Amino acid sequence: MFKNILVPTDLADKSKRSITAALELAVQGGGHVELLHIVEKVGGDSDGEMEGFYLKLAEEACQKLTVWQQKFQEEFPSVKLEKTISVGRRAQEVLNFCQEKEIDLIVMTSRTFSIEGSNKENDDKEIQGKTVERNKTYGLGTLSHQIALFAPISVLVVR
Repeated sequence: MFKNILVPTDLADKSKRSITAALELAVQGGGHVELLHIVEKVGGDSDGEMEGFYLKLAEEACQKLTVWQQKFQEEFPSVKLEKTISVGRRAQEVLNFCQEKEIDLIVMTSRTFSIEGSNKENDDKEIQGKTVERNKTYGLGTLSHQIALFAPISVLVVR
């Protein structure tokens, strides 16, 4: 079914569910799984100091992803599991990676964020004519939402 499966991860523990789901699909279809972590680049072109900062973040991410890779490889020994660390804009990097590696399924964890209210305890906000509750989570503008909209392949969002 799906032979080349990508799991973009921000290295949060919640991402482990997506990795497990991808590995289970890979076992069923005889596929392999690629883990991808992107260090988000801030602003435009960066100087040497920022490049050093990105490199340090990438090294730390690589260490954590290596631990995860070893753990999951023990649980799913029949599945080839690879990892990649990249620096750039997350959505664009995911889409580029899919094209380069001929990925046919993206499995990712959904994220939510809070609408921040004012300092008043029960103050609601109005956004585009609709009232939203303070500190309630909404699935708006997340990476999983962007990827689901723009990816030319199937996307499985794990909650």
